[in-house]
Amino acid sequence: MTVEAQQGPDHLLTLGRRLRALREQAGMNGGDLARTLGWAQSKVSRIELARQNASPADVSAWVEATGGPDHERVFLLGLLDQAREDQHAWRQRMRGGQAPVQAGYFALVQRATLLRGFHTAVVPGLLQTPDYARHILTIAARQAGAPTDDVDAAVANRMKRQAFLDTPRRFEYLLSETVLRLGLAPADVMRAQFERLLAASQQPNIRIGVLPLGVPLTVTPLHEFEIFDDLVIIETISREHRHTGPEADTYKRAFADLWAAAVTGDDARGMIRQVAGDLE
Repeated sequence: MTVEAQQGPDHLLTLGRRLRALREQAGMNGGDLARTLGWAQSKVSRIELARQNASPADVSAWVEATGGPDHERVFLLGLLDQAREDQHAWRQRMRGGQAPVQAGYFALVQRATLLRGFHTAVVPGLLQTPDYARHILTIAARQAGAPTDDVDAAVANRMKRQAFLDTPRRFEYLLSETVLRLGLAPADVMRAQFERLLAASQQPNIRIGVLPLGVPLTVTPLHEFEIFDDLVIIETISREHRHTGPEADTYKRAFADLWAAAVTGDDARGMIRQVAGDLE
C-alpha cells in the first residue's frame, strides 16, 4: 500500500535518487521497470521523485529487478524507515486534533493478524477503558502542545478499534509492573482498568503477561513498543518511529526474551489483583 508523501522529506528524496540510480545502472527506463514489476509507470516516476511512498516490499522488488546488491537493499530499507520517521512527529500529526490520529490506526489494526506490545507506562489502547483512555489522551495532547477539545472523539475512535478483539486476530501484550503502578489516572479509574485487563486475559485470543520489578532480565527494556505483524511502532514523547526488516526483527527478539521473564495466566492476574488491592 502506498500513501501520498508529505512535502519535502530528505530521506524520501534520497531514497528516490538511489532507486533511480539502480534503475539507470541496470539500463532500464521507467517503462521497462514498471513492466518487470507489474506496476503502472507512474508509480515508478512518483517513487523516484519522492511524490509517493514506497513500501518495504516495493523497495525489495525494485532492488531485485535491477540486480542491486543485498547491502544496497538493506541501506534503502533503512532510508525508508527514516523517511517514515520524518512523517510522524507528534506535534505535526496532532495539528488536526487527536481524533484523526486515532482513526488512522484503524487500518493498521485491520491489516494485522498478530498484534504484540511491550508496555512500560500505559495500558495498550486496545485494552483501555474509556475513562482511562480519556486521561491518557489528555496527557498526550498536552505533551504535544495540542488542543484537548477533541479528546472525547479520539476516545470514541480508540474504542471502535476494540471490536477487533472479537475477531480471529491474536493479541499478546506484555506489561511492565510499572504500567500497573504509575499514577496516570485516579484510583477509581485504575480499578476499572484493572478489571478490564482481568476480563481481557480470559479471552482465548488474548495473552497478557506482567513483567515483575526485580525479575532477572537478559535484555534491557529501554522503552515500550508495539508490533503489527512485521511492523514495529515506537512512541516517544515527541515522535512516532516505525521500523520494518532487520530493525523490526531486533524488537521481535527482545519481545520474546522479555516474555520469557514474565508471569502469565493466573500468576499475572494475581499480580493485577494485588496492585488493585493496594490502591487507596
